[in-house]
Parts: sequence; structure tokens; C-alpha cells
Amino acid sequence: MKRVWISFTVLGSVGLLSAIVLTVIEGVKYRVREEQGLDPIYAPDWVAASTYAGLWVFALAVIALGLTASVTLVQRRRRHTKA
Repeated sequence: MKRVWISFTVLGSVGLLSAIVLTVIEGVKYRVREEQGLDPIYAPDWVAASTYAGLWVFALAVIALGLTASVTLVQRRRRHTKA
């Protein structure tokens, strides 16, 4: 069960980290263009899609961790009540 927790934690961290890094990079690009007097441009579609994917992976990992914790608690209670 510990491996499941570790894998969900790593997966969620990677998703959140990718969303944060892409957002920061595109924000810096936007600000630099703005300071140069150029019209800021929107982020490319792949960046937006990757950011959304990272956020979805993070959200699903949090839900999976919550469900895993609930199942673990129920299993532990059942073991203690049967003994």
C-alpha cells in the first residue's frame, strides 16, 4: 500500500510542478514582451493543454490519495474489530 501512496504523490507532484513551471515561464515571456512595448501574445496551444493536463493529473492524484486513505482506514478498522 505504501507504493501506491508514493506513486500517487509523485504523480500529483509532477502534474502540479509542470503546471506551475509552464505558467511561470509563459508569464515571464508575457511580461518581457509587454516591457519591450510589443503586444503580448497568448501562450501556444500546447502550453495551455499541458497546463490543464498537469492540473487534472494533480486533481486526480489528490482524489486517488483520498480514496486510498479511506479504504486503508476501513480495512484497519475491520481488522481490529474481527480480532
